[in-house]
Amino acid sequence: MTGLSVPRDLHDVSPAWLTDALRAGGALGDASVTAFICEPINEGKGFISQVARLRLDYDDDSIDSPRSVLLKLPSTAPDLQMLADRLGHGRREVHFYKEVAGSGLLNAPLSYHCDVDDSTGCTVLLLEWLIDARQGDSVAGCTREEAYRSIVRMARFHAHWWNSPLLDSLGWMPRKDDEADTYRELYAEAWSLFLALAGDFMPDGIRRIGDRLAEDLPRIKAMLSRPPRTVIHGDFRLDNCFFREEDGSIEPIVFDWEFCARGRGAYDVATFLSEALTPEQRRAEEMDLLQAYHDALLGGGATGYSFEECLRDYRLSMLEVLVFWIVTGGFCDFGGERATEYLRGSLAKFDAAISDLASVELLDVV
Repeated sequence: MTGLSVPRDLHDVSPAWLTDALRAGGALGDASVTAFICEPINEGKGFISQVARLRLDYDDDSIDSPRSVLLKLPSTAPDLQMLADRLGHGRREVHFYKEVAGSGLLNAPLSYHCDVDDSTGCTVLLLEWLIDARQGDSVAGCTREEAYRSIVRMARFHAHWWNSPLLDSLGWMPRKDDEADTYRELYAEAWSLFLALAGDFMPDGIRRIGDRLAEDLPRIKAMLSRPPRTVIHGDFRLDNCFFREEDGSIEPIVFDWEFCARGRGAYDVATFLSEALTPEQRRAEEMDLLQAYHDALLGGGATGYSFEECLRDYRLSMLEVLVFWIVTGGFCDFGGERATEYLRGSLAKFDAAISDLASVELLDVV
């Protein structure tokens, strides 16, 4: 923890705090923040944190300091605070920006200030606002080119950390199987809440699978935690990506590393493709995109990993994506129009992917 306080809520943020935070991060000299406009960007979208764009005014208009920043704080909702305490995802993200973000081959936003209050567990991130980039949209989906660029860029990042001896030094970043007991303890309540949230648009296939996953999830997590391991994002979806045009190509910038973990990289591919593409798009493109991921992985230096094993991990990961959605989504608010549309569409996509890939069959043979 630094000498700065860690705000608990957007209302606790002041011009003086922003001045000190930006100075601590080397983004501000002698000038001061005099005022700011706070624009929440996640209301009604089913997100689990407080996220806002802050437009800053300074006492010196001539300075070259950020005019907008992204502020991220834990949710104030009791259920989501409980989830954050149990899974420690806020702390993970702080550590990620301090220890991992500057390495590897993946674009992440610049961190001006990130911190954790050890006495309360509250965390804060003050990040670069990408004014020249557009945010992805998990409801609207993306083009094949955007999916390809995202998957290949993630593969290069995975290859950088592939079986790296440095993985063992990231003690704050759990392996997927490290979370198995906590997920099992939360699962029954979360599944009950999730069923109520989804209501009539819960697909029958997901309903049947969800009833059995509490028993299966330790094995799923264990299989996705075996070597070869890498650093995975853990929630790699369009809502957590920005896209920037660079030299005629599309470059993804990846946010929200709060669920980063050590495990099999195909999980990130499954998360992205199951949400970013319609079932029809996914069926037409997924094997080519998965092959592109595998090719980029090997091209980045990864070894000892066949495409057949990658495909098996990808299929199994669809079940882990559902486990993640149930345990985190069960405690979220999907009451907004956009959040409801997102939930409905995502469930249909997961149902189709798990069925198309015969993911459940893997549990009967391993």
